Amino acid sequence: MSSVASLTLISQQFTIYFGIPVFFFGLIGNCLNILMFLSKNLFPSSPCQLYFLTASISSLIAIIIPLSLRILIGLQYDLTKTNLFLCKSRQYLGHVSILASLTCVSLATIDRYLISCREVRFRQMSKISTARILCILTIVFWSLHGLPIVIMVNIYPAAANQTVCVNRSIIYGYYLNYFIILILYNILPLAIFILFGLLTWRNMHKIQRRRIEPQQQQQQQRLPTTQRQEYQLTKMLLLQISSISISTIPYAINTLYNTITSQIQKDSLRTAQENLSTTVTNFLFYLNFAVSFYIYLISSKSLRKKFFRKFLSTYSGCKQVTHAISTITAPTANNLDRTTTRNN
Repeated sequence: MSSVASLTLISQQFTIYFGIPVFFFGLIGNCLNILMFLSKNLFPSSPCQLYFLTASISSLIAIIIPLSLRILIGLQYDLTKTNLFLCKSRQYLGHVSILASLTCVSLATIDRYLISCREVRFRQMSKISTARILCILTIVFWSLHGLPIVIMVNIYPAAANQTVCVNRSIIYGYYLNYFIILILYNILPLAIFILFGLLTWRNMHKIQRRRIEPQQQQQQQRLPTTQRQEYQLTKMLLLQISSISISTIPYAINTLYNTITSQIQKDSLRTAQENLSTTVTNFLFYLNFAVSFYIYLISSKSLRKKFFRKFLSTYSGCKQVTHAISTITAPTANNLDRTTTRNN
């Protein structure tokens, strides 16, 4: 087997054994995220809760459409080559959902910093009404921002009687690669995560140091419920942005490399190597939108207890409803059988 064929096979195997599990874990995890953040028992209404909810919905869209089609492309079943709707929707929905999710996580990071500040004027900037407006503006803005993709991206003929779903505009291609993918997908979110994440961690460290002072030991033992919930959300977010940073940096480096070398003539071996690198970094990038639920559970013992208690209570309730329905319908079924027997 040639080196090119081997690299192509490795790319396909990576898609099967890594991409497909990411898809299913992301699908289940984001659905559970949405249910969890909609539950008032687990998370009362707050700006951070709303940002997390909006980010989870956006991540679910990114998993269902763009990631599923990318998996099919990796398995050599590229439906976007023949279906114009899938060609445009993969690019457009991927653009809107990814940017909306990253924006909401960035807003949650800033909100955690505001909440952790000692100054009242900063804490008062964290409002649920402001969060609602920002979430709506985020979705509307990125939806409008992505409209040129619908116009520019199309199915074009390629070599060997094949077709390809690409953007043929050189100007928009530079804007897409250098600004959208490199800046908006990578550098800007990373800068916000690192900056406000470190500031939040510093503020939390100061708060913890104040709480261990002897005159405040009693207050430390009995923290108000709202403070515990805010601390829990902050811890969840800091772990999430750490995960995002680790998986986004390889994607940013690979994107920058592909953009710089896009005009260079490449042989088939180098092309296969770059395709494998792109496949790996792309799936690592999509890992951001698949693992948040599991990070949240790992980050908080109290959240795990609450979630599994809620899950068990919901399961018990469904079981009771099913038993009640069977109890009601059983006599009716027996009466119908008796009536049928008498008529016969």
